[in-house]
Amino acid sequence: MTPLEAVLVPLALALPLWWLMQLELDRLANPDYLRRHGIVIVAESALESRRDPVGRYMGRTVWGTVIFKGMVYRFDHVIRPTQREAIGPGQLYVEPGLVYVTG
Repeated sequence: MTPLEAVLVPLALALPLWWLMQLELDRLANPDYLRRHGIVIVAESALESRRDPVGRYMGRTVWGTVIFKGMVYRFDHVIRPTQREAIGPGQLYVEPGLVYVTG
């Protein structure tokens, strides 16, 4: 194998993987795509804005309204953290079990 072939083989293998990663990152940046699927947030710092505190749950403030990626969500209900993967379209899960819906 020549040195040029040794360089081209890994590149040929890496380019499709890089393309697939870019495709998925573009999807995750699209608010319409995110709205069609449930969103799980493990760090509250990912939220752009929080307004109107309505109470506290497990030591955290429950906000009446939050904004994530330009989309407005309102507080809906609380679930167990083990159920976070079961949230549906238009829902936003924030640790430790707060579920918001698009409003």
